[in-house]
Amino acid sequence: MGFMNGFLLIDKPKGITSFDVIREVRRSSGVKKVGHAGTLDPLATGLLIVAIGEATKLLEYFIGCGKEYEVVGKFGYRSDSFDADGEVEEVDTGMKVDKKQIEDVVKADFMGDIVQIPPKYSALKIGGKKAYELAREGIEVEMKGRNVKISAYDLLDFSWPEVSFRVKCSTGTYIRSLINDLGEKLGCGGYVKELRRTIVGNFGIDRSCKLDDLSKNIEQEVVSLEEMVGDFPQLRLSDEDYEGLKDGKVLLDKKIDHEGAVMAFHKDKLVGVLVMASEGKGIKYKKMIVR
Repeated sequence: MGFMNGFLLIDKPKGITSFDVIREVRRSSGVKKVGHAGTLDPLATGLLIVAIGEATKLLEYFIGCGKEYEVVGKFGYRSDSFDADGEVEEVDTGMKVDKKQIEDVVKADFMGDIVQIPPKYSALKIGGKKAYELAREGIEVEMKGRNVKISAYDLLDFSWPEVSFRVKCSTGTYIRSLINDLGEKLGCGGYVKELRRTIVGNFGIDRSCKLDDLSKNIEQEVVSLEEMVGDFPQLRLSDEDYEGLKDGKVLLDKKIDHEGAVMAFHKDKLVGVLVMASEGKGIKYKKMIVR
């Protein structure tokens, strides 16, 4: 199976890392070149997009996609990691908060373009080291705010002190920070008890497969490169253009009408990713897909 190229949409179980999933895919596929688009914490479950072989060249285009999550926040407590895996302390479990209060705070402070501080227990690199490694060593780190976009933060279930939400957000959003920061605004503290990613870009959890099933039928679960990039801007290449690009030429008589990258197809097969050549004259390969 060493020739396998494509994507797997995996429903990551709770309690393992995203890298554990990669390790299992390598074992099941016999392919070493495997990567994923967007880490899920061990506590989180849900959709992890995994690329095999030449598909790894396309991962960057899925990392930048919007995401959707379902999250259960527990309020009245605070956690140093902002989730149930951290050191949890009681803040104010006697506080009574109603549904409307939460919805008002969410609407006022957590919708649209916001700045959030990532958790210190995160995989963000600081001076070449992951933030959580520094935190475990007791090194105080100043986490810098980052701009994210929240397009939905809907209350699904209210069973105080536990409240469930559906969140639609831009890439790079920390749901743990959203719940922690909401708890701070309410004045009672809050942390993530459960988290599930349900959508990445145009792909939902309904398309996913279980990790345990991979070793039995991995080939049936592989989604083709062509299907995965179906919603991206595309350009169909003639035989002449295809041969020219393969030889490293710039197609001077062609231009791209879209911002960013365009998927190149030849005879219904994805053959590469195109970008404008320097000074906007013609197009060239940014990446070539070889199969």
